[in-house]
Amino acid sequence: MIHILTLHYATPAWLEIQKRHILKYTNSEHYKLWLGKYNTDIPENFEVPDNWEIIDLDEKYPEELGNEHYFQIEWMYENWVKERIEEDDIIVFMDNDAFPCCPQWSNLLRENLTPSAESPQGVCVIETNNRGVAQPDYYFPVPDLCFFATTKKARFTHDLKWGIFNNQHQNPAFGMLDKMMASQGQGAQFVSLERSNRFNAHNVMFGVYGNMIYHQACGTRSLIGRPLPTGGAMPEHMHGRVPAGLSPALCHVDANKRRQCYTGIDVLGRKDLGQFWPGSEMEFEDECADIIQTNLKIFDVIYDELVQDKKCEFVRRYFMGLP
Repeated sequence: MIHILTLHYATPAWLEIQKRHILKYTNSEHYKLWLGKYNTDIPENFEVPDNWEIIDLDEKYPEELGNEHYFQIEWMYENWVKERIEEDDIIVFMDNDAFPCCPQWSNLLRENLTPSAESPQGVCVIETNNRGVAQPDYYFPVPDLCFFATTKKARFTHDLKWGIFNNQHQNPAFGMLDKMMASQGQGAQFVSLERSNRFNAHNVMFGVYGNMIYHQACGTRSLIGRPLPTGGAMPEHMHGRVPAGLSPALCHVDANKRRQCYTGIDVLGRKDLGQFWPGSEMEFEDECADIIQTNLKIFDVIYDELVQDKKCEFVRRYFMGLP
C-alpha cells in the first residue's frame, strides 16, 4: 500500500487543489493519505475521503519541537504512521503544494519500490535548477522534501530521515543527501525525478518532475510569508550554535509576514545586484522587492488557474503540453 503524508500549514489554500489531483490521478484504491494540519482549520465544506485521515498537530504536536516542516513531517511519521503500516508499504512525503499530474504515478512508484525486484530504495525530486548562495558543491544538487518516496523497511535500514545532523548542514536536504550517499555505499539506489517542464514560467517554481509530480514551490510562503517563528530544538551536538555559513537570520528566530516569493536561484542568479550572502547587511527582500513582486504576480496567475481547474488539466496542458 502507498501512504501519502502531507502537511498543510497556516492556510487551507492548497487543500482542495491537492485533493482534486490526488483523487483524479491516483488510479488505485490501495493508498491512504495522512493529512497533517498545523496552525490552520479545515474548512467545514472540505470533504475528507474515507481513506484520508487528519492528524491535528495543533492538538498533538509538542510545541517545544518547533515550527519546522521537516520536524513536523518526521513527527507525523514516527508517532502516528509508522506502527500502523507494513514493512513493504511505500511512504510518500508530499508538500501541500505538490500533487500528481500523471495517471501512472502510483504504478511507477510500485514498479520502482517493490521488494522483489532489484529496485531502488527511494524515488525523490532532485532539484538541479535551484541553488542557495552559500551551498557548497558537495551538497548540490540535493533531494527536495516536496516529494520523497521510500518503503518503511528501507527507511529503517538506511536511516532515511530528514534533519540537520552536523554543522555543515544548512537545511535538512543536506542531511538527507548524506543519508542517501551512505546507503549507496551499502548498495542502495535511488530514482531521481528531475524537472521535465516543456514550458516554464520560472526557473524553479511551477515545476513538473519526472512528468508525474507538480510542485508549485513557495506555495505557503508566497501566500502568507512566515506568520509564526520557525525553528525549534537544535540537534544536541550543536548546543545552540549557528551552522557554519548560516546567518542567525536563517535560524528563524523571528516571524516574517511578508509574502515571500523567491527561491535560491533568484538570489544566486542576481549577485550583480548585491551581495546577499549569509551574514551580509544587505537583504534580498528589501533590495529586490520589485523582483519578488513580479514573481508574486506570476504566482497569483498560476495559483488562480489551479483554483479554477476543476478538471485538473491546467498543469498538463500549460506546462507539459499534454491533454
